[in-house]
Amino acid sequence: MATAILQTRVDNSVKQEAENLFASLGLDMTTAIRLFLKQSINQQRLPFDIVPPQYNFSEKTLAATDEKSNRDESFDNSIPKNKYTEA
Repeated sequence: MATAILQTRVDNSVKQEAENLFASLGLDMTTAIRLFLKQSINQQRLPFDIVPPQYNFSEKTLAATDEKSNRDESFDNSIPKNKYTEA
């Protein structure tokens, strides 16, 4: 497989924070970027939601977000059993 060089510029602090995070996950920067690219292709979208940093949210907004997440996790989206889905 032929490889290509990918270069990007980021602030030193962003690079350092990302390297620290990825190291804590057992990854290096190259592997993390490769995972991002592969997942973007697999999902045909960005593989994550883009949200502002949580310190920009009020306590009320964070509580509402947590409540919605808890509701979503308890939602059962399985297909109901009927004569067409039973084995």
